[in-house]
Amino acid sequence: MPKIPPRESVREHPLYRAAMAAQHAAYQLMRDVPPGAKADATRLVTELVHATTWATALVDPDVPGRDRDAARAALAESAARAKAMLAPLAPLANDAGIVESLEKRIEELGRSEGEEETGLAAAPRAEPVP
Repeated sequence: MPKIPPRESVREHPLYRAAMAAQHAAYQLMRDVPPGAKADATRLVTELVHATTWATALVDPDVPGRDRDAARAALAESAARAKAMLAPLAPLANDAGIVESLEKRIEELGRSEGEEETGLAAAPRAEPVP
């Protein structure tokens, strides 16, 4: 089944770009760590794939407000889990630049809780149906 990329407005959003950059850095880290740590690094990549999904839902203007709120909370949780997963892997990496990049991107994802940072404060929100 082909992958359907999100619309351009989502792809261009800084939060989505940070999520994709985190995924990419985690993949590089997975290739960089010793064989005994690859499974843990793979789980980190998977967590960041989930974070990208939540970031996509968060910045998509067609997502209803209540779903966007749930996505915001889930993204924060994913970022916290990714940060915790990275801690034991960081010392095992041969390339400190990968770790620094990944830490920065995860931090950006974790700060996405405020609407002003995601650029969604002015976005229209769907009203709940009674």
